[in-house]
Amino acid sequence: MTLPANLPSYPRGKAMADGDVLADLCEELFSTEGGITAFAGGGQTNARQLNNALNVVTVVATAADSVKLPPAKVGRRIYIKNADAADSMQVFGSGTDTINAVATATGVAQAAGVTALYICMAITAAGVGQWQRILSA
Repeated sequence: MTLPANLPSYPRGKAMADGDVLADLCEELFSTEGGITAFAGGGQTNARQLNNALNVVTVVATAADSVKLPPAKVGRRIYIKNADAADSMQVFGSGTDTINAVATATGVAQAAGVTALYICMAITAAGVGQWQRILSA
């Protein structure tokens, strides 16, 4: 299996791994942030930037308040829980990235109480990240 170009490659067998690379990998996979407030008023431009793998949005003051995925990397996985009891929020890609082929300026709605897994499946030749979303029940 060939790894995406943005991941380091290591020869098989026993060897010392670069500690900086391992620390970055752990942060990429396991970083968490809770107590996130979605940007009031919504929209992509000022959407609350998410920088962690696991994100819990606890405040969505009005429907369509917004958050934004980090820049796309093939294979990147971002979990977002909308823990707000009442309001749906809008999730946007970074820059021109798309989510489920929806234009980035539109974003996708994530209902109250729903958790979603966002996976970057590809980056086009034009540099557009293509995210796919899987929703909880």
